[in-house]
Amino acid sequence: MSSDLTAMDSSGWETVKKALNQRVVITRSSLVPSFRNRVWLVETDVRPVVVKRSLSGLSAVEFETTLLAKKAGLLVPYPLYMDKDYIVSEFISGERCSRLVSAMFNTAAAEGIGRWLGGFHDSMESFGKPLAMRDAVLDNFIMHEGEVFGVDLEDTSPGDPMDDLGQMASSILGNEPFFTPIKFDLCFSMLDAYEERTGMESRESVRPFVAKHLRLSVRARPLYRRPFEGVAKVLDKAWPDLA
Repeated sequence: MSSDLTAMDSSGWETVKKALNQRVVITRSSLVPSFRNRVWLVETDVRPVVVKRSLSGLSAVEFETTLLAKKAGLLVPYPLYMDKDYIVSEFISGERCSRLVSAMFNTAAAEGIGRWLGGFHDSMESFGKPLAMRDAVLDNFIMHEGEVFGVDLEDTSPGDPMDDLGQMASSILGNEPFFTPIKFDLCFSMLDAYEERTGMESRESVRPFVAKHLRLSVRARPLYRRPFEGVAKVLDKAWPDLA
């Protein structure tokens, strides 16, 4: 493969053609920001698609998990084709929930994430064990026409659903503006929607997992260690009193 990780090689272009099952004309491609992989939005004369070159070696996991999620009725992009390290998926237009929640304080987006995670945990299992998304952060959710879609399922494996909820709560609280009352309200809206979807109590059960993920998140942001550790310490005992 090419050493230029910002451009698709011939294998990537062939995967696009196979995914659309016909001769296509590529009209434009653009690199999409991604922390772990290389992702492009590719526009063709047939339809736009998302092409991911997996650098994690987990492309098969993501492809199969997304297919299972689609069959279970979850809102995910339809996986069209996989070949080696490349996955071609349906393009879902819309707004990233990271912007909707952190910048626009959109309650509907937070609630949609809670319902999506509830559906995921209710319907996804492997050999009788519940599956956890294991990368439940705001960047991996998109709101399209009022509905929340989950993306990037490459880390999915058996695990505790509360760990996903704790990671998502940490993602909501730990994105700027940090730990404001409205961010706690959005966090609780997400958890309440999860409870409504699953019938499981979550607000108290998830608290130690939120503290855990706040502490883990400062590894990448050491300058914020003190406030994050301070909130995590409070959460070890109770939710903070915001009155």
